Amino acid sequence: MTGWPTDLLAFMLFDQTTSTRYGLSAHRHGGHMVVVTILARKGGTGKSTATRCLAIESLKAGKRVVVIDADPQPTCYRWGQRRAAAGIPVPLIVEANPAGLQAQVESYRGRVDIVLIDTPPTATPVVNTALDVSHGAIVVTRPNPEDLESVQESLRVASAQQRRTGVVLWQTPPDKRVRAVTLAREALDAMGARVCPTAISASVSYPYAYAEAMTPQEREPESRARAELAELWGWLQREGIVAEVASSYDVVATTPPDHMAAAPDVAKVKRSSGKKVIAA
Repeated sequence: MTGWPTDLLAFMLFDQTTSTRYGLSAHRHGGHMVVVTILARKGGTGKSTATRCLAIESLKAGKRVVVIDADPQPTCYRWGQRRAAAGIPVPLIVEANPAGLQAQVESYRGRVDIVLIDTPPTATPVVNTALDVSHGAIVVTRPNPEDLESVQESLRVASAQQRRTGVVLWQTPPDKRVRAVTLAREALDAMGARVCPTAISASVSYPYAYAEAMTPQEREPESRARAELAELWGWLQREGIVAEVASSYDVVATTPPDHMAAAPDVAKVKRSSGKKVIAA
């Protein structure tokens, strides 16, 4: 499936399902469409998981959302198919149209509020095309040297197209006092990255939710994962990365630490073992 349904009954079903699952205020379409590209130059970072979770946050904010799965390993699309089979037609998840991503995105204008594009974890033309049609970009990375080394290129590409970009640390140790998280933030600051103050903890909630065609917010609404994802969504709004997508639910996030105000001049960060994490 590559397009948004045009049948009036289909629209009614989508809106009714969203209102039932996420609140009576759902799908008050505001007329402005925001497009956001999700990036990661390395596989396994949690990019597609982040895309699915942000789609649910969009629904909770009362927005019509479409996910375009442009990843050759279409985990988002397969997840969406399983949801549809289970009688949950939202969010709508479609495969990237081979005829052209730009035209596909434009076809949703006036019909939806937000489009999330899940891109391949490689340097392919579709990444540039996705950024070209986007308002903002989100780079997803784990807090380890191998992943952090690939962030620089994602930031460079997004910066070249002047897209407002945020970086999210994903699959971090639950105990945020672990040295790896601090070192990762220092490495990202050295790149001049805008980093979300809330790191998303590694948790079995994610694979369990995926197995049931859900997300942690839906499966475990009182969980730590739900709280962290709500904080992430709130930060993305305040930073203007998902601009024009306002919400009234729990978006309280922690105050960005002082070390995020300006990137350090030196880009070398040592790990606790004495080895370098990254050298820009």
